Amino acid sequence: MGNCVVVGRSTQETDGQHTTRGIVGGWFKGKSKKGSTGSTWNGIVQLPKPWKAEPPFGPLTETELKRMREEFWDTRTEGRQEMWQALKAAAETTEDTLRNEIVKAAGLTPANREATLESCYDELGNYYEVPVYCLRDPDNLVRLEEEDNSEKTSHERGKNERL
Repeated sequence: MGNCVVVGRSTQETDGQHTTRGIVGGWFKGKSKKGSTGSTWNGIVQLPKPWKAEPPFGPLTETELKRMREEFWDTRTEGRQEMWQALKAAAETTEDTLRNEIVKAAGLTPANREATLESCYDELGNYYEVPVYCLRDPDNLVRLEEEDNSEKTSHERGKNERL
């Protein structure tokens, strides 16, 4: 047998040698930011940091955000389809416990120190990236009632200009 190098969790066999794909975050060795030591991800998925939709996107309305999310999930072809389904289910749930269980059951591991689903690996070493807009609403999201009011106001303005 060849040499076996263990860096992360997923192993691949190439030319009779075992190698692993390194996992940068989620699974890390040594001291963490809080000073504790550990070599495994603690199993808790975090939400990405708050963000604001900037031009050319922002601010986004709920309708625009929903359309962007649907387009992203509908166009995933790389990797394994069941992993994309698990990522989508985890992204759409509002319950932290359920999100963590979905990720664990699918065998996904966050690939960043923040332990978010923005980037992760499956057990076979496939890499998945999910944009922040699929995981968390922007802070400057235009809510549906605001969206309706702005449409009514612009419609009424146009009506008054014609009179």
